[in-house]
Amino acid sequence: MLADSFGRSWTGAGMGRPGVFRKPELDGYEHREFNNALHRLHLLAGRPSLTTMARELQAAGMSRSSIHDAFSSTRLPQWHVVDALLEILASRAPGRTPEQQLESMHALWLGAAEAEQRSISQSAQTVPAAVSRTILLFDIERFGSRSDVEQAALRRMLHDIADRILAAAGIGENRRQRADRGDSVMELIDASASVLTLLRVLLNEMPQQLRAINRMAPSSAQFRLRGVLATGSVAVDNLNGWVGSDLNCAVRLLGADALRERTNDFALCISDPVYQETVRHGHPGIPPESFHRAVVETKEGQMTAWLHTPA
Repeated sequence: MLADSFGRSWTGAGMGRPGVFRKPELDGYEHREFNNALHRLHLLAGRPSLTTMARELQAAGMSRSSIHDAFSSTRLPQWHVVDALLEILASRAPGRTPEQQLESMHALWLGAAEAEQRSISQSAQTVPAAVSRTILLFDIERFGSRSDVEQAALRRMLHDIADRILAAAGIGENRRQRADRGDSVMELIDASASVLTLLRVLLNEMPQQLRAINRMAPSSAQFRLRGVLATGSVAVDNLNGWVGSDLNCAVRLLGADALRERTNDFALCISDPVYQETVRHGHPGIPPESFHRAVVETKEGQMTAWLHTPA
């Protein structure tokens, strides 16, 4: 079976025959019963083609895709689509009046709609609660251009550096979660950990460690890191997946052109909440003037970020 991005499911054989609509693979009993009844009514009506039905429903503003999806999509059609179809199918089908067809089909559609709503409600109840976390991301620049051997070595160094930075900030393994993304790592850090201390370590120790590594390494093993520090709410689901708009924003900052254009060994970007809540107050070791505001273009629109410029 094939399925497209619009939820239409196909079995393959006979696609495109006039007056023939493939039945979708449906999990819910109620939706399946409704879809079966709609297909049977279409059969009893003599299987009018999609073109015929679209022409007769043109005045009602019904598109060909809406008509097709009513029969073949895994999504339950809107009632106004079904109602319009019944007008042309019920009048052609023998044995029952259009009013009787309307009553029975509406009962089946209503049962499917209620079952769909129950499923949505149950899914919403299983969504994990979001918790406040500090988000730290590291990414190796130009990772894909390296050989497999070089990539393996760089990944080991990335994890080692991340471990040392977090340890220097007093953040043990019991206060953080890590996700490995190949050329990057993502850290969710307990909200009780000091953002101030972590940022101070990132500004001072991280550049020193990278410079020391690159000074001793051959040119093929030298590398640069991009980093993002942000805060926000993140949920971890039962598949250990991380979800949350604050996390998405941090990932967008990591790939921003403004950060990629930095030429120092460690290019750091912080989110606007981190700047407003921590940096702008001028704590020792974190001069606000070393950060400059940048407007970052992302898929979701513009975001305000702050880029660190080493002295």
